[in-house]
Amino acid sequence: MEVTDGNVHDSLEFESLLDSLPLVDIEAVTADSAYLSRRNCDLTEAIGAKPYINLKKNVGRLRAGGSKAWFDMVLTYKEHPKAWKRVYHRRSSAETAFSAIKRKFGHKLSSTRKDHQRKELMTKVIAYNLNILAKRRI
Repeated sequence: MEVTDGNVHDSLEFESLLDSLPLVDIEAVTADSAYLSRRNCDLTEAIGAKPYINLKKNVGRLRAGGSKAWFDMVLTYKEHPKAWKRVYHRRSSAETAFSAIKRKFGHKLSSTRKDHQRKELMTKVIAYNLNILAKRRI
């Protein structure tokens, strides 16, 4: 996770988020359309994974623009939309967790320093995870 200013576009963090992943076999990377770019598809393929980045409505043709990963992703979507969406929608559980954390702890951070914001956010995530574990034990 990265804490950024409110005016920083999420897609600019994609590469650093991929770089922070542990060195394990990753089959697929799912992301919403804010991350949709040929570069992000190429970065995903470079780690040995397939990109499943939500396509915008204006992506009608298979214009690869030099990106094999982009071409393959769009082609797979067009040929097997149900299977593609099944993989893409795995990210729904992550979005559910984000929503629950915001509902439970608020959507704003009270810290002003970046390092403190990161710690505050990590604390919220840990508290959420502990809460889930505690509920499962009951």
